Amino acid sequence: MTSQRGILALAAPALVVLAAEPLYLLVDTAVVGHLGSIPLAALALAGGAFAFTAFQFNFLAYGTTSAAARRFGAGDVDGARGQGVQASYLAVGIGLPMIVFFQLLADPITRTLAGGGGTVQSEAELWLRIASLGAPMVLLTLAGNGWMRGVQDTKRPLRYALV
Repeated sequence: MTSQRGILALAAPALVVLAAEPLYLLVDTAVVGHLGSIPLAALALAGGAFAFTAFQFNFLAYGTTSAAARRFGAGDVDGARGQGVQASYLAVGIGLPMIVFFQLLADPITRTLAGGGGTVQSEAELWLRIASLGAPMVLLTLAGNGWMRGVQDTKRPLRYALV
């Protein structure tokens, strides 16, 4: 699949998937904005803390893409599949401790970001505690998207991102 059309067929869905996350945050902001300024400020604080932490694990996507692509390109489909499995285990293995991390440290993290206690801080703490429960799935999504790009399947992640 080296033609320009083939490259575009892989790249276009991957680009949409990469653009999906900021669009989700935009929708969250629009919805929460209707609830008032305090919930919106809490979302900004906690969402920023969670996104910053999750961003540190982007290697799950990019490292998996290259490792799976190398195996897939060499015709080693089982080896490419194994890269996806390893990345999935790693994602869950990092994501579960992230839940514990945020459950234990949500108060000091949000208190520091908010510049002290108060309504915004307590709302941000609650949001961060709830959002942290999804950490393994967020990281699993990174690993899965990376693996699927590596095995030249960018359409399934696109369908997943749009649903």
